[in-house]
Amino acid sequence: MEKTICQSCGMPIEKPAQFGTNADGSVNHDYCIYCYKDGNFIDDVSMEEYIDMCSQYWAQAWMTNKEMREYCTKLFPTLKRWKK
Repeated sequence: MEKTICQSCGMPIEKPAQFGTNADGSVNHDYCIYCYKDGNFIDDVSMEEYIDMCSQYWAQAWMTNKEMREYCTKLFPTLKRWKK
């Protein structure tokens, strides 16, 4: 089974309660609850700003801040929210 990750922040989504919601209250299978709620992104920021925000969670990802920033810089451009 393929692992589901949030297409905004890259967080693994492991439980149904971690999925975001659409405007009609239905589950959105692309984004996590921390990025997407009621059909809108919670943070209206650029990809670079989001990398700065997410890199603060380096310890939770078992990485250094530098490793987390490098990981996000590589991953984010491949995610649905940030693809150009």
